Amino acid sequence: MRVRSELVAEARRLTAAEGLAGFTIDELCTTVGISRRTFFNHFASKDDVVVGVALDDDDEPLEAYAATRRDPALPPFATTFDDLSAMLVERIQHVGLTRARAAEFKAALDREPRLLGSVMRQGDEQQRRIAAAVAAHEGLDVADPRVDVVVTLMTGLAQRSMAVFFTAQGDQAQRFDAVLAEQLRLARELLAAGATAPVRTAAPVTPPLRTTDREAPRPA
Repeated sequence: MRVRSELVAEARRLTAAEGLAGFTIDELCTTVGISRRTFFNHFASKDDVVVGVALDDDDEPLEAYAATRRDPALPPFATTFDDLSAMLVERIQHVGLTRARAAEFKAALDREPRLLGSVMRQGDEQQRRIAAAVAAHEGLDVADPRVDVVVTLMTGLAQRSMAVFFTAQGDQAQRFDAVLAEQLRLARELLAAGATAPVRTAAPVTPPLRTTDREAPRPA
């Protein structure tokens, strides 16, 4: 994991400074102090190391979550937000993502915006994996629309939390788990307010009469 982390950090630094064409895989390996063979044990390409897509990038916590089942005494999705939040915090700690490293990644993407496509594809794939894990844990079909809704909501909260934490919006002394917990609190507060608000029924709209619907004038 240390070698992988160093490869990603150095690749992003070089990309931000020189662009992807400004360095070779051999030069990257020399800087980190590994062989080409070791590099290709971890990453398939230069693009992948900058984006951070490893060859064996499995997610053991997510797989373990999918293998467990919801407490039958609880309603569906009762703990989903808390479960996914805990896994996200663990993931960020595991990969060693810090404010400084997030800034390096942004600088690399600013220099090579075409990499955004890879980032988006990675995000889409991760969202599909999360949806499958949530469905398995809840004992539901992955096509259940509630699965997509809860994962979409959690994805939005995670993105908002990262924006707050990894940019100037965040208090430099604040921990990521505290930021995420606050976003979850706000979301729950808003959803609870919406659930108790009276339902307003829109008044039926009467369409205007068409010319053909109007009574034809009678001859005098």
